[in-house]
Amino acid sequence: MGENKSKYRTITSSIATALTAASLVFAPMGSSVLADSGYTDINEDHSHYEAIMALTESGIVKGYEDGTFRQWENMSRQHAAVMLYEAFDLEEPENIDEILALYEDVRVDHRYAKQIAAVTEVGYFKGNDGYFNPSDTITREQVASVILLARDLEVYDSAEEQEINLDDVSDSHKERVQILADLGITNQHEDYRPRESISRGAFSTMFHKLNIKVDELGSEYRLFDNKVIKDINVDDMYDNIAFLSEEPREAGTDAEKAAVDYIEGELKDLGYETEIQPFPLYSYESDVSIEVNNSELDEIPHAFSGSVSGEVTASLEYVGKASPDEIGDVNGKIALIERGDLTFVEKVQNVLDEGAVGVIMFNDSDEGNRFGQVQKGQDIPAAAITRENGLVLVDQLDEEELTVTLDVNVEQIEKTSYNVIASMKPDEDVDTGQLVTIGAHHDSVPGGPGANDDASGVSAVLELAKIYADYPIDTEVRFITFGAEELGLVGSSYYVDSLPQSEIDRMVSHFQMDMIGAREAGADHPAGGLIMYTIDGEKNMVTDFSAASANRTLNEIVPYGQLGRSDHQPFHDVGVPSALFIHSPVEPSYHQPTDTIDKISKEKLLQVAEIVGASAYQIVRPETPAIEEFDVGRDLIDYPFEDRAVD
Repeated sequence: MGENKSKYRTITSSIATALTAASLVFAPMGSSVLADSGYTDINEDHSHYEAIMALTESGIVKGYEDGTFRQWENMSRQHAAVMLYEAFDLEEPENIDEILALYEDVRVDHRYAKQIAAVTEVGYFKGNDGYFNPSDTITREQVASVILLARDLEVYDSAEEQEINLDDVSDSHKERVQILADLGITNQHEDYRPRESISRGAFSTMFHKLNIKVDELGSEYRLFDNKVIKDINVDDMYDNIAFLSEEPREAGTDAEKAAVDYIEGELKDLGYETEIQPFPLYSYESDVSIEVNNSELDEIPHAFSGSVSGEVTASLEYVGKASPDEIGDVNGKIALIERGDLTFVEKVQNVLDEGAVGVIMFNDSDEGNRFGQVQKGQDIPAAAITRENGLVLVDQLDEEELTVTLDVNVEQIEKTSYNVIASMKPDEDVDTGQLVTIGAHHDSVPGGPGANDDASGVSAVLELAKIYADYPIDTEVRFITFGAEELGLVGSSYYVDSLPQSEIDRMVSHFQMDMIGAREAGADHPAGGLIMYTIDGEKNMVTDFSAASANRTLNEIVPYGQLGRSDHQPFHDVGVPSALFIHSPVEPSYHQPTDTIDKISKEKLLQVAEIVGASAYQIVRPETPAIEEFDVGRDLIDYPFEDRAVD
C-alpha cells in the first residue's frame, strides 16, 4: 500500500481542489449553489442523502455544474478512481508512464491518467488482462474489494460471521464481500447481486458506512491489529536470523561490525534516518592474587571491571553487605563484603568513604566469582571471590585477625562497539512531540552464534521497521539495536546517557525484545512461556497495552514479572515505561555454541512481533491522542504477575 493511503479526509477536512470538467461525475457545482441549497435532485428523504452530503462536505465528491448529483446513475471505474484519489489525498506518481504501461486502454494523456495511475500504484485497482476499462461501470463485488483495500481492511476477525450467499461472487472477491457483511455494510445476504453495476448514490452510501465503521473499530483497537498482523512476514524474520547467526557477533569484533552494517543498511533502505553510534568498550586482562596471613587463597580471584591496579597489605574487616549501618572501622583496612542488596558501586563507595584501601567481595550465590564493577573515580583495588571462600574468611575473622595482601594488576584494552539507531518522524502538523523506542541487542556471547540471543529480537526490530515505514504515525518511532548487552548493558546505557533530558522527557515507552524465538524455551507455560518483565515488577503502559494486544490477537493472557538483565533497564532508570519480552525459562542452548537457527520457532517469532507491533502502533497511530498519563491502558485487561525465574 502507498504511504498516502491513510490520509483519509474526515468531515472536518478542507474542501478538495475543484475538478473542472463539466462531464465529470464529481465535477464541481458553483459554490453558491452548494452553499445555499445543496443538490437540486436530492432531499433528506432519499436513502443516500446522508452519505452524499457527508462526502460532499469533506470534499470527496462533487455534483454536476447544473446542480445535480444524479445518484441513480451508474458509477464508472474511472470515476471511482477519481473519488478514491480525492478521498486519500493521493498524488500523481513520478513513474506514471511505467504504471500506465500496465494498461492497453489508458495513456498518459487520458483525462484521468494521474488518478488511475495513483490508485493502481497503491493497489486499489489492478485492471483485468491488461485493461483498466475506465468507462465500464464498476460492479458491486468490485466495489467490495476496492473500498476495503482503500481502507486497509483486507482482514477482519468478526466475533460472529454473517451468513451470506456467496455462490455468485467471484473467487477473488468472496472474502471481501463476506467482510462487508460481517461489518454490517451490506444486509443483502440472500443475494448480494455481485455482478450488477452500482449507482453513484449506493457507492457513496457503502463507502460512507465503511468509513464510520472504521472509526468505530479503530476506537476499539481492532483494525490496526489486523493491519499489523497481516503485514508481518515471518519468513523474512527467519532469513535475517539465519544471516546474522552465521558466526558469533561478540561486541568489539569485526563480526559485530559486519552485523551492524547489515542492520543499518536494511533500515536505511526502508527510508529511515539512520545512525551508527560508536562507543568505547573496555576489556581487561588482569592478574589477581590474594594472600591471607601469608597463605595464598585457593582460587583465582576476579578483578572488578574498572578496578585500578595496585598492591595493598592491610587488616581485613568484614562489613556484611556494606550498608552504612553495617560498616565499622575500615580506615586503612581491606573491606570484606558480601554481594547483594546494594549495587557494586554503592558498596565500594560506602567503604571508600570510611577510608578502606581495598575491596574483596564474595558472591551471594554459588555462581562463581565473575562479577563486580567500580565507577570512574573509585580508585581502589577491588576483586571478587567465591561464596565458599568468602564464608571461610568470615569464620576465620571470628577467631583471629587476618592480614591480607591484595594484588591487582589490570591492563585495559579499548575496543569499539556500536548501537544502530533508525528514526521515523511524523509530519509536523500531526506530531505529538512524543517518542516510542523499540529495541533488541545485536551482539552475542563469545563462541555463540546467538540465533535466539538475540538475532531473534533484531529480526523483529527489522520486520516492524519495515511495516511501520508504510504506516501513518503522529509520534516519532525509533528502532534501535544495541551493542555490548552481553557485557553488562553497555550499549543501551551509553545510548540513554547520551540523550539530553529534553529527549528523555519525550519518551513514553520502550519495548525490548530479547530471545523471542527459541522452540525449547518457556517450558510448559501458556503462550509458549512468553512473559513481560519489568525492572520493578510493576505493571506499566508497555505491559498494559501488550497484554491487551495479546488477548485480542492471540486470545492469550500474557503475564508480567520482575527481571533486569536486558536493555530495558537503562530506560526504566530514567523513568520511561519499559518491558522485556522473552520466553522464559530460557532454552538449554542459552549462551551456548548450539544457539543456532535450527532451534528457532517461527510461531514464537510471529507471536512477539504481532504483540509488540500492534501495541506500539496503538501509541503512535494518528487515531489515538498523545499520552498524558502512563496508566492510560490500565483498564484494558486484567493480567497476572508471575514470580518466574528466567534460567
